[in-house]
Amino acid sequence: MIDIQKTRRYYRYLDKKEVCNCAYCLNYIKQIEFKYPRLGEYLKSIGIDITKPFETMPVEVDSQGNIEYAIVQYIAFGDEKDFKKTDIPDVTIEVAHSHPSTNIQDKHFVIEIYPIVLKWII
Repeated sequence: MIDIQKTRRYYRYLDKKEVCNCAYCLNYIKQIEFKYPRLGEYLKSIGIDITKPFETMPVEVDSQGNIEYAIVQYIAFGDEKDFKKTDIPDVTIEVAHSHPSTNIQDKHFVIEIYPIVLKWII
């Protein structure tokens, strides 16, 4: 089960400077709220700020100027055992079984969302 209050606090105090500022992440951050509003609403309901991804895994820009993010990951506090795979229009959300170290000691887990397709605007 997600500890929504702890997750919300984490994102509230997570400085934007701590989020990756590579071109791929900046492209994602600039568009994600507007392109996937239902995803943003869902993440907000569980305490996650959609504009502060933990990890993005982009693939190449296609000939139409779109970029697919095969997986985007976010940190959630609590116990993953009660988290259920969720489908929101156009995307799936589930517990990530592979991710970089979070360096967080409190009980937490990482969720991953896929696929995300955005325009390449950077």
